[in-house]
Amino acid sequence: MYINDIDVALIGDDNEIYVSKFADDTKVGREVNDANDAFKLQISINNLVRWCKDWGMSLHPDKCVVLHFGPKNPQFNYYIGNSLIKTETVARDLGVFISNNCDTSPHVDKVSKKAHGVLSQIRRATVVRDSQTVLKIYKAFVRPLIESSAPAWNPFKRGDVEVLERVQKRCLRMISDKRTTKRLSYEDRLEMHKIQSLECRRLRGDLLETFKYLNGFNDVDPGRLFSFVRERHSMETRSFTDNHLVNEKSSLNIRKFFFSNRVTHSWNSLPIDVRCAPSVNSFKNQYDKFIGL
Repeated sequence: MYINDIDVALIGDDNEIYVSKFADDTKVGREVNDANDAFKLQISINNLVRWCKDWGMSLHPDKCVVLHFGPKNPQFNYYIGNSLIKTETVARDLGVFISNNCDTSPHVDKVSKKAHGVLSQIRRATVVRDSQTVLKIYKAFVRPLIESSAPAWNPFKRGDVEVLERVQKRCLRMISDKRTTKRLSYEDRLEMHKIQSLECRRLRGDLLETFKYLNGFNDVDPGRLFSFVRERHSMETRSFTDNHLVNEKSSLNIRKFFFSNRVTHSWNSLPIDVRCAPSVNSFKNQYDKFIGL
């Protein structure tokens, strides 16, 4: 209620200003190619400062940051009043650490470090470490830390994937059941305790989001994210009949491993009855049955 009209004050006469609001977090952005574009963005920031002053609020310069995206970004300075807004290469946004080159490594490093810290606390605070106890604590307090918003930052670097898997490997090594031995491999421990690797769980999350997009559960036009074979030709091929997704051609890894690109092969590989499930829960159950869980 307090900030619903903030975008009206911010945008002004500039229709290219990007404003995103969630609770008390507001992001302002614009494509900047020259000094004139930077000047327009500064005008929007000045409008924001004026709006805050009119409504008895104030912006804390130390809590505001600038992220310059793109290798050709001229990286101009921006101000809140007379205070320079500091420039960062990584900023936390709704629990996800966003880097100015869209690399997922900073987020992976931070969440894995936090997860290891929680595991250390669990180890110090518990005496009974049977599989039922350890796994329940892990699923409640550790795994959510390293899976929150995963479709937005899903890593494609093998090193980042391994950094995250080490958290779960460490958790499984903490279990002191009689049936476990130190000689078991990580894969054998996963099978024994009937849990998936974190990489497989992220794939499941991606496919679940894809199902929601394609079936209207996310209230987003799927044409904004995906391309379909049926849009390319009308020949009665198998991919046309099954309404397969089409990969977007890309030269950069950032785009190649973007959500709508990385899910196409995995989605097309699913059986038609799984993809055409009538509900979200039905899709989950049929997918788990398909992969043998």
